[in-house]
This record gives sequence, structure tokens and C-alpha cells, in this order.
Amino acid sequence: MAEFKLGRIRFVWKSNWNSSVTYYKDDIVRNGGNTYVCIEGHTSSSDFATDSLSYWNKISDGQEWKGDWQTSTYYKENDIVKYGGYLYIANTAHTSANTIDL
Repeated sequence: MAEFKLGRIRFVWKSNWNSSVTYYKDDIVRNGGNTYVCIEGHTSSSDFATDSLSYWNKISDGQEWKGDWQTSTYYKENDIVKYGGYLYIANTAHTSANTIDL
């Protein structure tokens, strides 16, 4: 039977990802509705998408409610918005334009 040493599991919840923060291996953050684990210590840049390529592994998918759709707003992947009585889920991270593109 496999032996597990639970004392070595050391994930540390850091809440929402933020720029200019020092993260260490095994830190856990939320970005949008998704949860990520840090795989290499670093100081975060201004863009999670850039950091995620080298420093983060996704450990769970999720969605985040953002309310009514707004122009010039940054939406992360899987953010949910309401527009004209319909709900939409962002399939890529983007800043919204003056009109909604469906």
C-alpha cells in the first residue's frame, strides 16, 4: 500500500491573484473563477496571462459572476455577464469594446 506523508503538503491560500506580489512554490490563488497553484517562486507581473505560462498550473475551473455587461471593462476567461436579458460567458480574456460581439 502507498504511504502518504501529509506533513509535506503545504499549499498556502493567497486569495485573489495580484500584480507585484511575491509568490512562492505551492501558493494557491484565484484568478476569475479558476484556481491555480504556483510551480515556481516569482514576483508577479502586471498581467496574469503572461505569468500563467511559466509560473502557474490550473487546478480547478470555475466561473465568476460580473453582473451587467459594461464597456471598457476587463473580463477574464469564464466571467459571466448579463446583456439584454441573456447571460454570456467570456471564452477569452479581453477588454470589452463599445458594442458587444456575439
